[in-house]
Amino acid sequence: MDPIDEKNLPRELLERLRHGREETSLEYKGDVPWSDRKKMLEILKTIFALSNEQGGGTIIIGVKDNGERIGLSEENFSTYSHDDINRKLKGKANQNIHCKVTKHKVRMEGKDTEKNFVFIEIAESKEFPLVYTSGPLKFNPSVKSYGENIALRASALYIRNQNENGNKEIETTEEWHNLIERTFAKYERETLRRYSTIRGEKRNPFDEELKI
Repeated sequence: MDPIDEKNLPRELLERLRHGREETSLEYKGDVPWSDRKKMLEILKTIFALSNEQGGGTIIIGVKDNGERIGLSEENFSTYSHDDINRKLKGKANQNIHCKVTKHKVRMEGKDTEKNFVFIEIAESKEFPLVYTSGPLKFNPSVKSYGENIALRASALYIRNQNENGNKEIETTEEWHNLIERTFAKYERETLRRYSTIRGEKRNPFDEELKI
């Protein structure tokens, strides 16, 4: 795998690009365009799932599932933008989704060429779990609704699959128990933050935990 020139990329993103394998908080997508409906819906579903994971997570476009850094073609690279992705997310959940999209041309060490990568950083939901509240979104709009054709289902709560890479709807007692515990802790922190704001304190130690 080509070594990466560290100068061209923020350290946190560099570490995720170098990691080489998918994790609960990290997903790779290959050289795919945002204009591909199937891939776009897969990315949206991952954004919802990562919002419900502790600490959120990152999607990197331009890396194969096996960690190979192939980069994006110029044509596919041009289809991604922060505004377009966030516009697609607007109004589709029970709360605002905090999603930051950046595009980087990364030079590989010892080579004259650069490779294109898109980084989508997703913050953990602020107080309560993120629920998809819009109508069902189908991979193929011209076909009737059935299980495999529904990318996002109304009122669904998505999480990352702990046993294998990918996303899933929450279902087991253990998954609900873990989510409820984290929800209570986040609600407590946010309540303290608001209380500190009302009292006029300049800084709350919990603020940094709630930012990307």
